[in-house]
Amino acid sequence: MTLTDKQAEMDFQQIKPYSNTVWNSESFACQKPRPEQGVLTKLLQGGDPLPWCRANKTVPVSMIEEPTPADIKQRLKENKDETHWDENQYSAGSLNKWGLIYFYLAAIGKGFCIFVGPIFILVMLGFILFDNTLNYSELIEVIVNYVIFVFLLCGLIWGYFEASGRGYIPMPWFMKAVKHFTFSRSTGKVTRYKNNKELYSHPFSEFDCYLVSSPSHQGILSYQLHLVHRYHRYSDSIPLHTFTTSEQPDELKRIWNLIQRYMDTSQPMPDVPELEPARAKDPTTAAWDAQNNRKPDYWFSMDDDEFEEALLELQAEQRFKPTQGPEIDLFNGGTQA
Repeated sequence: MTLTDKQAEMDFQQIKPYSNTVWNSESFACQKPRPEQGVLTKLLQGGDPLPWCRANKTVPVSMIEEPTPADIKQRLKENKDETHWDENQYSAGSLNKWGLIYFYLAAIGKGFCIFVGPIFILVMLGFILFDNTLNYSELIEVIVNYVIFVFLLCGLIWGYFEASGRGYIPMPWFMKAVKHFTFSRSTGKVTRYKNNKELYSHPFSEFDCYLVSSPSHQGILSYQLHLVHRYHRYSDSIPLHTFTTSEQPDELKRIWNLIQRYMDTSQPMPDVPELEPARAKDPTTAAWDAQNNRKPDYWFSMDDDEFEEALLELQAEQRFKPTQGPEIDLFNGGTQA
């Protein structure tokens, strides 16, 4: 056995096993029947849920086109390999309101430093070169005021934002992330949060996915995707349409397919750039990759042009393929609990 083989074997042995509560589309307990729902509930949820399936390889291209592999690698480097999506769970969140305000202030500060600053210098040079009546004491006062109250202030706001984002200095105390929901592949649980507190947590198999349509002011239908717990009438669903900017029904169905694929421990994880670093750490995915000789850096070896070309090929390849895999009967197709 070579040194490389020994290292690969050691890495494989270090892969964490799954919990006994995970979702497995080949071996699952039959679910209790859906409770009877009123007309209003059915209307709000868009009728019948999308079918459960043994997910295929289809992925929503609109979801994976950004960030690019280069952007992901840079972000991992800046965040010291910390990520919101790995072999254990997907975590969705956002900045709190103060964090958002600071984010916009930093963007404005950056704009002033990069764009307004050079324009200001050119204007001052124009005055010096072409205005013979210029009062130099007033000009110096304008320059000093600009440097102190605009350039320095904007530079500090933008500079602190960049430095804290790259991990060089501590993140501001008000830049706390607000967690919305998590999907855990390693435990099979779906958890919803409100104000960073757990609102509910249940096994993945107890949820149904609804594709909801509503007309806009122009009469054009827009679509949303919601994951709803089957046996409780919580007021907060899990908005799956936030995975993409697309409102196309087929793309939203591919999102439901991708989530089922990610949560299904009997199958390898979806082959998307965000999960490239995590593939070797997941038992099923690592075994599949080894058996099928998948390049460990399939996505990360691409430059931006190659990535764009790969997405176009993927989009063309999936155009005539089903958006989901073969349906499974969640209520009668498994083992009796």
